[in-house]
This record gives sequence, C-alpha cells and structure tokens, in this order.
Amino acid sequence: MKIVTFKTLPSTQQYLITLIKDNKIKQPTCIVANKQDSGIGSRGNKWVEVEKGLYFSFCMPLISLPNDLKLESMSIFFGFIFKQNLANIGSKVWLKYPNDLYVEQNKIGGIICNIVNGFVVCGIGLNIESKNFATIDNGLIVDYDDFLETYFSSIDNYSWNKVFTKYSQEFHQNERFSFHYKNKILSFKNAKLLPDGAIKINNDIIYSIR
Repeated sequence: MKIVTFKTLPSTQQYLITLIKDNKIKQPTCIVANKQDSGIGSRGNKWVEVEKGLYFSFCMPLISLPNDLKLESMSIFFGFIFKQNLANIGSKVWLKYPNDLYVEQNKIGGIICNIVNGFVVCGIGLNIESKNFATIDNGLIVDYDDFLETYFSSIDNYSWNKVFTKYSQEFHQNERFSFHYKNKILSFKNAKLLPDGAIKINNDIIYSIR
C-alpha cells in the first residue's frame, strides 16, 4: 500500500476518488490528511473535525477482495479489522453495526466504503483528541504511518468468514442501541446477524441502516 500524507485536504475520500476517475491510480493507495474540513460521513453527512484525528482513505482493486465477501458488507470487513488493530494496542473500541467505531456508548470514528471504476474506496475517521467529542484511548497511536502499515498488512490475513466469526461473538454489544428503518425505530435486541453481514429482524433482511 502506497501511503501519501497531506497537511490539509478538504476530504481524503473525494481526493482519492478524483485520482481514480482521472486514471492516476496504478496501485493500492492510501491518502492521509492531518486535517480535513469537508470530510464525508455516513449518508453524505459532513464528518465533524476534532482537534486531532486520524483521517485516511485507501483504495484497492475489487478483484483483490476475499471471494466470500459480499460487497454490501465491506464496511464491516474493513472496519472490524481496523478495530482489531486498535484492540491489539490496548483500545477498548468496538464496531457498532455496520460502520461506526465506539468506546462504551460513545462514537469515536466511522467507516465509509464506495466502489469507483473497479476499486473499493474505504474512508476511515478516528477521533484522537477532542474537547467536545469522545476519542480513542489517550496516547495509543503514536506513529500514524506505522499503525496504518500494520493495518494494511493485516487485511491479507482475513477472509470474510474469519471476520464474521469474530464479529458475531461481539455483535451483542449493539443490543443497547436502536435504528431507523422504513419509518420505524427498531432495536438491535431483535436483530440476528446473518452469515453474509446482513441483519434479520422479523421478516426483513437489512444491509443498510441509519
């Protein structure tokens, strides 16, 4: 993975997507920004910048993804592996279905994935320091490049089945939360995580929630 770092960008995801559309990406690439003022969150919402954060987007060819990974579950796949790397250095972070990073009941980050011209583009934002928002455990990530290199190297060690097996054991942490679906508020207490990454509530199979 080629890692390129900028002091400031409006959005690492939009920058990388533009490079892909302009045919300027020839290998898996990660764009990192120390600051970004127009970061993209879920459903196109703006990601609120904190005093210090880790903001990056990376791309890799779709053909390099595990054969057993359903594309609708990419955020779970990349998000869970990212969570595991944080846990490996002592964080108590967990992955709230399907693409939010939490410590206890507080959101500290998020994952968003898109498909662009044969590439998967995954953007991740993580609060490091903030006066107003929850953050990752203090002082865990010292060197961003080293952490990201470890993360990207670890992706090759995971199939979707391996991620699902581990995540299904932690899915119960979602039970204290609810979400909106078809103008209803549904509880995760009634949700079952399916082997392809969808959840089932009553007779509904759901891949996308808000």
